[in-house]
Amino acid sequence: MEEKKLTMKDYVLETPEYVLNNIAHSSELTASLVQEFLAGNYQRILLVTCGSSYNGCLCARSYLHHILGIRVDLLSPFTFVHYEDEFDEHDLILVVSQSGRSTNSIEALQLIRQRGCRAIGITGNTESPFKDFCDLTVDWGVGIEKVGMVTKGVVTLALYLMLFGLEAACASGKITEQEKEYWKDEMRKTVDAHRELQASSFAFIQTHQKDLLSMHNVWVVSAGTNLSTAVEAALKIDESVKVHASAYEVEEFLHGPEYPLNPDYTVIFYDSNDDRSSERIHQVYHAVKTVTDRAYIITDRKTDDPDAIRTDVHVHQLLNPLAYLAVAPLLAEYVQETKHTDRHPLNEPFRNLIQTKAK
Repeated sequence: MEEKKLTMKDYVLETPEYVLNNIAHSSELTASLVQEFLAGNYQRILLVTCGSSYNGCLCARSYLHHILGIRVDLLSPFTFVHYEDEFDEHDLILVVSQSGRSTNSIEALQLIRQRGCRAIGITGNTESPFKDFCDLTVDWGVGIEKVGMVTKGVVTLALYLMLFGLEAACASGKITEQEKEYWKDEMRKTVDAHRELQASSFAFIQTHQKDLLSMHNVWVVSAGTNLSTAVEAALKIDESVKVHASAYEVEEFLHGPEYPLNPDYTVIFYDSNDDRSSERIHQVYHAVKTVTDRAYIITDRKTDDPDAIRTDVHVHQLLNPLAYLAVAPLLAEYVQETKHTDRHPLNEPFRNLIQTKAK
């Protein structure tokens, strides 16, 4: 019997169980990296990664800084290797690649070793070429994900980094065991929100089929930690629907990018669900709706708005992405599977000329 081909939707649906399992086993899952952190006199964490793994790290960055109280930077491997290569033994440099085959990430690991620092790789495939270039190879607990447009990998990566920060903070005395359990409970709440957002997304698809199937210019707007969710949402729409999508912080959106706004544009807002920018996001959302009917919002506010995708579960603002990453892949996959969107024929020879994965 032919094996069922799994889709982005399948991986989104199985993500909550992985999240719960990884929270339950956080001590074992993060042990090697926590030990590394405690053994070194690290003053900064530098995350080096690309693509959806970059976005997963972006989703965890604010939490890592909050829980550990140290600087957390994020660079693409190319920029790290060729432009911003200032680092020393006080930097915990984590090179991240879900496949473990990204050539630019391998190049970053080689540079770290050449400088006499510890080369640490975080991956979803510890048997990949990555292991040959690492002093420490860490499995972040994603399991298998065969679809190129990864979804489960983004959530589980963000969660892994958060759990690492949580366990390291507790082990180093920055927080108490009671505080650690508080954060684990908050992380478990994101699973309920994730599932509610799944259900709301499916209902939204049924009532917005024509708009989704005809979108061709997309903006995704947010602030706070859900700005990282918006960045990943734009990438998923780019990859799957094969239309241009860009992500903007809500105020930056109002300083130039909104100039082309017209009734043909699709604008998706992710509520920050905090007291710093939520009101502004809703204000801009309603203003945009005076121009285009293709404006939508993802929120935990109680509303009868037919253009809202929502959950009743309010999660901690630092953990927003763990729940809200559920939405965009479901919308994008619906369009991809219905329209059978594919790359332009000229894209294939282009890709053949540019190697990005090690064999």
